[in-house]
Amino acid sequence: MRLRDDTKTVKRLYDSVRWRKIRKMQLLKHPLCEMCKQQGKIISATVCDHIIPHHNDLNLFYDSNNLQSLCATCHGVKRIKENKRLYPGCDINGIPLDKDHVWNKK
Repeated sequence: MRLRDDTKTVKRLYDSVRWRKIRKMQLLKHPLCEMCKQQGKIISATVCDHIIPHHNDLNLFYDSNNLQSLCATCHGVKRIKENKRLYPGCDINGIPLDKDHVWNKK
């Protein structure tokens, strides 16, 4: 089910009791930032992120398989990527994390 795409609707989803419980469980089960772990860093996660943007699709919004734990910085970087720009950052070997980066094309 897809809801209207407006700020009020999205805010209601994120303010819901159901979402707060899901978010809390995600961060308890996975307390470290997934993107930081890829870079060899151990950073606490503070954001429960939708791997695939939900675009107000309730099934995708509440799907626990579509969630990952991120720190606020990595969440911001991911949002940059979702807006069609390369995101910064490398793993511990200096390889860019962005799969679309020219260095990762073979």
